[in-house]
Amino acid sequence: MWVTLDFEASGLSLMSYPIEVGYVLPNGDSQSFLIDPSTASGHWHHWDREAESRIHGISQKTLATEGTSVLAVCQHLNQTLAPFEHVLCDSQWDLFWMGRLYKACYMRPSFTLMEVNQWLKKHSDLDRRDFSREMKALGPAPHRAVEDALQIRRALESLLK
Repeated sequence: MWVTLDFEASGLSLMSYPIEVGYVLPNGDSQSFLIDPSTASGHWHHWDREAESRIHGISQKTLATEGTSVLAVCQHLNQTLAPFEHVLCDSQWDLFWMGRLYKACYMRPSFTLMEVNQWLKKHSDLDRRDFSREMKALGPAPHRAVEDALQIRRALESLLK
């Protein structure tokens, strides 16, 4: 029983921060949240306009008007994902952004997020190349959190059948 999770972020730098998180549960239920950076403690100011225009398409205005507070997002993730032994992402960046998310509201996750490659090494004879091949076969990532989490899930299901 595993969950897949993905983040979208303000850019790809050590100053970037999470702007959207989405997950897919084992039963197929999914949810995503836009994250309001103004609710984070700390300095969430880095914004990569190219990431907005060429990757995720989420504007700062959208985050301000439709975003959920950092605290509410972390509380929801903790409540929803705590029962699952395996919560999987496909990138070390996701681990970084989750750390920034929880640090911004002085909380700890109630679950462990693990990169797919590490999980595959522990639970199968498959590796990152196999996973990457499956992801590539599914086509380009949509670069929205819940859609990307669904794509990760589909790639894993295809590998593990």
